[in-house]
Amino acid sequence: MNKLSIYLLTLGTFLIGTTEMIVAGIVHMIADHFHITIALAGQLVSAFSLAFAIGTPIIVTLTSRFDRKKVLLGTLSLFMLGNLISTWSPNFTTLLLSRVLLGISAGVFIVVATSVAAKLVPPEKMGGNAVSTVSIGFGTSLVLGVPLGIMISQWLGWKLVFALLAILSLLILIALVRLLPSLPGGSPVPP
Repeated sequence: MNKLSIYLLTLGTFLIGTTEMIVAGIVHMIADHFHITIALAGQLVSAFSLAFAIGTPIIVTLTSRFDRKKVLLGTLSLFMLGNLISTWSPNFTTLLLSRVLLGISAGVFIVVATSVAAKLVPPEKMGGNAVSTVSIGFGTSLVLGVPLGIMISQWLGWKLVFALLAILSLLILIALVRLLPSLPGGSPVPP
């Protein structure tokens, strides 16, 4: 049961990595779609990264006392919502705002998923197995997820990639609701 939960968290980090980096590979399609410059469309990468860097420590600190399962499911739900908004973005501004939501939810998910994975296994397997397995999801997304997403975008359009990421997020969310045990939060890290 715990092994399956760790694999689901790994798939979640795979989706997050794919969502983060896919825009760099399809920026020209987005620019064409919204009739904007590639440089402006490239700001989607910056929006995600800034939201990730600024929002993650703030949200992680604010939610540190909450049940880890609830925080994880909440961030995965926001991640799914961000992908749905990206799919249906009527304009560039909406897409940019969805990238901010995706950046914050992605950062919090990665931090919480890593800590949850560490709590699901005995201490001797924490670093060698659980945490590294979850981390592999992100690295694998760069090697497999992004190229696959670019291929899908070229065949079926860039919006479909975000729809697929939302659907896969929903499937992981449903599985985690059923399989992941409730895990208490802890004390926030002092500044």
